[in-house]
Amino acid sequence: MDEFKRLTRCFFLKDTQLIAKDMLGKYLVRETEKGMMIGKVIEVEAYLGAEDKACHCYNYKKTEKTKVMYMKPGTLYVYFIYGTYFCLNVITEPEGVPCAVFIRALSPIDGIELMKTNRPVKIGKNFRNLIDGPSKLCMALNITKNLFNGYDSCSKDAKLYFTRGETIDPSEIIQSARIGIDYAGEDKDRPLRFSLVK
Repeated sequence: MDEFKRLTRCFFLKDTQLIAKDMLGKYLVRETEKGMMIGKVIEVEAYLGAEDKACHCYNYKKTEKTKVMYMKPGTLYVYFIYGTYFCLNVITEPEGVPCAVFIRALSPIDGIELMKTNRPVKIGKNFRNLIDGPSKLCMALNITKNLFNGYDSCSKDAKLYFTRGETIDPSEIIQSARIGIDYAGEDKDRPLRFSLVK
């Protein structure tokens, strides 16, 4: 089935803003010994490297934490926030160019019971609130920095990867400013958040 055909490295070599839009409708697949969990990407943000004050690598900043962003496209960048939660990003553009797409929300496709085991909360209609936030999806799919930071999602043996998913009509895409980046000066208002019409 085409929707489960893995995305190759070439997909992540394009301009980051274009990739961000193209990520909508793609499937994020997490394979585990207990089963497979799949979510459709419904919200993302683009981070544009050295020229973007909201990016962890603004002005080519390179630390132990951010060195992953300089790796080859398709590499996963997982970081820790608030001392409790993880966030998932995928590196874009050529190696050495520190850009990424931040995966903000998914819609569950398969493996819902396993997701609920990993994130045991009261679930709303259509299970939407199970993985509709960056930290929620990492908890539900058991995505941690220890397991997946610096991980190559394009490897043929990858257990966390993206697939073609569903075709999205451009009319279904909402473009807006990113969230939670008040520190980024004028860049906080750039329309680099992309989401699907609910």
